[in-house]
Amino acid sequence: KQAFTNAGYPAPTSEFLSGTDRVVVYAVILDNTRIYGTTFIRIRVTTGLVVAQQIFATWNAGTNSGTGNSSELIYTAFASNVQINFVALNAASEFRLVMLFQGSIYFPLGFIAPQNRPAWWNLDAWNYCFLPVSSTFALLRGTTINPYSNTEHDTNLNIGRMGIANTITNRRDILQGIVTYTQVNQGISGRSSDDLIMVAGSGTTRFDIVQVPGSTNQYLILNPASGGLAVRIA
Repeated sequence: KQAFTNAGYPAPTSEFLSGTDRVVVYAVILDNTRIYGTTFIRIRVTTGLVVAQQIFATWNAGTNSGTGNSSELIYTAFASNVQINFVALNAASEFRLVMLFQGSIYFPLGFIAPQNRPAWWNLDAWNYCFLPVSSTFALLRGTTINPYSNTEHDTNLNIGRMGIANTITNRRDILQGIVTYTQVNQGISGRSSDDLIMVAGSGTTRFDIVQVPGSTNQYLILNPASGGLAVRIA
């Protein structure tokens, strides 16, 4: 819970036991004057240290249930006798992520809501908030209350041509702004601010820092791979 506080989340909307599983629900508020301007993330932790997350269009704290939910993302169990590490990242309404890792186990919890929402995307009709499906950030998952017949959105990350450092400049090329695409071939569903970038990250290490040439901006690498995601930290 402290990591989510550090990432900028408010106090949990709900916190309860489901059988032996501990469940915590957080609200993501983009516009509290709109019907679907608030989305909810449900985090579940088992006694075997399996962590799962799920996104809901609405949530009833009285009944501890919601509607418009995605399918649940279930991650590899942590070992109980090894330290679990957390890195909290807060970019206000665009993303709030908690990166969990233990050895080779590494995955994100939290949301991404690309800053540049399509002008026609009406928060009185649909939620606009997505879970990263894995640490590659190649796929985002939203609620079932959406303008498409599919909850999944591809990103423009993980391009193989964005591999190693440029041998002329000895710098790693970047592409500012991450684009999301619908999986029903209806085009673009959003574009992030320049605080999210694709980096030629092959050969880097998780949480390495890259700097934009000619700028003081610094970015933390979350996926150290070709065309990996990095986020601005300075």
